Amino acid sequence: MRRKLIAIYLILLFFLCISFDIIPIDNATDVLHYYIKNSYRETGSINVVTSIYLNYRVFDTIFETLLLLVSIIGIIYFSRHEGDY
Repeated sequence: MRRKLIAIYLILLFFLCISFDIIPIDNATDVLHYYIKNSYRETGSINVVTSIYLNYRVFDTIFETLLLLVSIIGIIYFSRHEGDY
């Protein structure tokens, strides 16, 4: 029963996430042009994708990695200790 509720919750959360427009395409083109013009001058990286990933979004990337690690540790802990928590 508990696994079914978790599965339903995840499915509802997925549909909620895909139902919203995150960035309208008109606003995204302004950001795109800014990164193309300024990425080499501000970061020194030739590749625009690398400059965004490693220079502009470095803390976001680190915290996403830490969140994934904590999630994996939690899943492993709860799967090995069924009913002991």
